[in-house]
Amino acid sequence: MADERLLQAIQQLEELGVDFESSQDESEVRTLCDLTPDCREGGENSLVLNPRLGTFWCPNCESHGSFTDLVRLKEEVRRQRAQEMQPLPLDAEPIPDEAAVPAVRPSVQDADFAPVPRRVSRNLAKQEAKVRTLGEADRLEERFPHLKPKEKKPFNGEKFIISLLALVFLMAGLAAASLSGFANYQAFSSSVADPLQSRIWGWTGVIAAVISFGGFTFFYWHTANHRMKEGWRALIFAIAGMGTSIIGTERYIAANNTAAAEEVVRADANRGVLESQIADWRRQLEGIPPETRSVEGLEAYLSEVERVGRTEQKPYRDAQNELGLAKRRDTLQAKIEAANAELLGQGSGNLLTDAQTRTNLPSWFFALMLEAFSSQGTSIGLVALLILYGRRRKT
Repeated sequence: MADERLLQAIQQLEELGVDFESSQDESEVRTLCDLTPDCREGGENSLVLNPRLGTFWCPNCESHGSFTDLVRLKEEVRRQRAQEMQPLPLDAEPIPDEAAVPAVRPSVQDADFAPVPRRVSRNLAKQEAKVRTLGEADRLEERFPHLKPKEKKPFNGEKFIISLLALVFLMAGLAAASLSGFANYQAFSSSVADPLQSRIWGWTGVIAAVISFGGFTFFYWHTANHRMKEGWRALIFAIAGMGTSIIGTERYIAANNTAAAEEVVRADANRGVLESQIADWRRQLEGIPPETRSVEGLEAYLSEVERVGRTEQKPYRDAQNELGLAKRRDTLQAKIEAANAELLGQGSGNLLTDAQTRTNLPSWFFALMLEAFSSQGTSIGLVALLILYGRRRKT
């Protein structure tokens, strides 16, 4: 209802002489203010109209309000000026008397051109005014599309599905961009020894990842609005960020592969040493009597003997010696378990290492795929949302 009243007020103002098409700016229209004699004599376009908000303001006479108030003020000014011009001047010719004017009877030939009855002419005038009003309303809706009454649209399944897929693409692209930024940070930061510079260059890699997935969206946005120079510049930045991210991710994956291979080589070289140490520890473990009690039990026994004050007896000294053997046994068992776990984890026995079970795909393949998911996934999602929910301009 508010938009319809605003359209009606704009139409009435145009009938009163306000030209909204004189300004290219839809948010501000300046026209001549005739609300006060001073403004009329000044002849300046001091009346500022805002078609979007439906308000007006004049800095000279300080008049302000809505378009409805402006219509009422202009009609009052028009009535006042009509009343001022109603009296006739003294030198005006008098209206001739009907008795002095000879009556002229219409001839027979003028019968076909008799005047239209007053009721018919009144109906024709109403129809013409209605047609003119509808035409002006259509023109105002084309000029001010934001004032057009909103129609309730039915549920659009296609729009819902595409919106959902766009959000999925956007989230997947942002996740890939996060992985790419992490890889770039690690690769760039490891190339510098100084800690401060390492963090600076690491965040440079993160910036490159952000530019790579955002630049393609800017490229579409500029080219869709016919800003080709800005679009090509955004594309250059996007390609530069993509190349930097690919190199950073490839170096990170290659460094991890190299470290894993070196770990396997080092483990193979140390396998003999570990096996000999395990054999020595097992021999030492065999020298400990199997009836040796646990460390927890011996400590509980010794604490109880100390509590009752029988530390001078032989069982107390034997328990202390046995506690040393129990601790030695636990230490040797922990070393043997750790060495066995290291050998098993490096491929000894029936278990294989992660490096041996890894699929040796090229590192550049992972870098290219991750960057494609990052840049194109986010771009596809954002562009789809821009198309679906962007403002459609009439051509």
